[in-house]
Amino acid sequence: WSSGLLIFLLGFGLAPIYLKEQLTTMPEWFERRFGPRCRLLLAVVSIAAYVLTKISASLYAGAVLFEVIQGISMWVSVPIVLALTALYAASGGLAAVMYTDVVQSIVFLVGGFLGLCFALSEAGGPAGIAKMLDASGLSYFTATLRPATGEQHAWTGLLIGQPIASLWYWCVDQVIVQRVFSAKNIDHAQAGCTLAGYLKILPPFLMVIPGIIARCFFEECQLTGGLSRPEWCETDLSDGQHANKAYPLLMIKTFPDGLRGLMVVSMVLAMMSSLDSVFNCTSTIFTTDIYVRFCNPSASARRQVWVGRMVTVIAAALGMAWLPMIAGSSSGLYLATQSVMTHLSPTLVAVFFLGLVWPRTNGYGAMSGMLGGFALGVGRYILTHFAACGADDWASFSCMDFNHMAIVIFSFALTLAVLVSFATERLLSDVAAPIEDPPAASVEDQTLSPARRRQQDFVADRDPIVQQRLLASGLLLLAVMLVLCVGFGYADNPSRGHGVTISGGMLAIASVAGFAVLANTWMCVAGCWTPAGAREHKARGGEQCTGTLS
Repeated sequence: WSSGLLIFLLGFGLAPIYLKEQLTTMPEWFERRFGPRCRLLLAVVSIAAYVLTKISASLYAGAVLFEVIQGISMWVSVPIVLALTALYAASGGLAAVMYTDVVQSIVFLVGGFLGLCFALSEAGGPAGIAKMLDASGLSYFTATLRPATGEQHAWTGLLIGQPIASLWYWCVDQVIVQRVFSAKNIDHAQAGCTLAGYLKILPPFLMVIPGIIARCFFEECQLTGGLSRPEWCETDLSDGQHANKAYPLLMIKTFPDGLRGLMVVSMVLAMMSSLDSVFNCTSTIFTTDIYVRFCNPSASARRQVWVGRMVTVIAAALGMAWLPMIAGSSSGLYLATQSVMTHLSPTLVAVFFLGLVWPRTNGYGAMSGMLGGFALGVGRYILTHFAACGADDWASFSCMDFNHMAIVIFSFALTLAVLVSFATERLLSDVAAPIEDPPAASVEDQTLSPARRRQQDFVADRDPIVQQRLLASGLLLLAVMLVLCVGFGYADNPSRGHGVTISGGMLAIASVAGFAVLANTWMCVAGCWTPAGAREHKARGGEQCTGTLS
């Protein structure tokens, strides 16, 4: 749910900047702001992250589905899915990806809602789920906030560290922002982001709750010694490796034939939707930001297409090669992929937003921050595979929850970039044409400086009615997501001998009150409601307030 807050930031804070600059890829922005070396580094890291997380994770999810349903080996099902997805992703480009995503999302939503309704019916509704969770000591499953000193999913990590890492995925990563780049205008971009934000309300209900129901059925079988729901004792869903099979098992063991077929189709389409987006942006980044920019600037369009197709094939092969690492993870698919991204993305977020808000950030500082942050993140990720952690080691460097580690990596990269920028500022002023930094005019154009805000005429001719409706929808989205993030309350893990709980209703009321204050402050800063803003509005000939951070 916190992703809805970040999608709002993408649509109403960053989309005006992206569209005005007419970007093709995000590494292109890094070159305009910091220089070519940062562009190359970002392109390489992005492609590596796509292979290790997005491509391999989607392939493994499909392999688990086919294994549970048909008993097909991972090495048989994965090549088939790859061939079908890569065929239209490589031949049709982003247009084919977006059109097929629309159809696939409709099928997935219909199947997801039907699956949720049937699963709830089998479990006896919300009351039945709560009863089974209490009986098995898993009542804390429904709480969104956990103790700050917990081994996993502490509220400090989820509310601070996870959003830092997710900022890259939702606001800067090519997989998501390529949709914004393709928008006809700012209204289309903001409307699409608003719709996407509201759709993000659904995944916990369509996917997480059915998974919890599957776990409840397993626990019920265990508690009764196999007398109740004996078919659910076959797979240990309390184990991280087998927990990935929860939803497919629910489909096979409880859904009727017609619904089971629809759910299989919807899940396969969802997996292919993720794959085609990643394939498209991987080929785009390599072709545009590496091959054409640094290797063959005069490459013809035909040659670029073939290079992109070859990169798609290579990325798919590398994703398959990484599958055994995910399959061998004891923490499950989601945590395995999130751990990788959380050790990489905070560095990129720190450098990006520092360059966006602080004009004095230079290429040397950005490059140092990226290299230092990546070194810290990769080193710590490798260390976690050799560390033996206990319940009391939650604050140690090697055993710290990866969401807490995201805060450490972000702070380190940010500090290093600032210090190096300060240290090299005088050096750069003495050099006539620094090789790392772009011209000052380009730097000014890529930051949120007051001068750039005054010169921003990209959104001046927008329809004020449409603009106000979009902004109102966005603010409502923020409020809804904030309530959902904290509305299920705080609970300690009863299995550790604790039972501390805080009402989700009280947290929600406090959060909405705080949000109202922040929203009012933000609107005043934007110049929409203050007397000074009204005078400026009149002085500028009646131009409407943009309602954006830019």
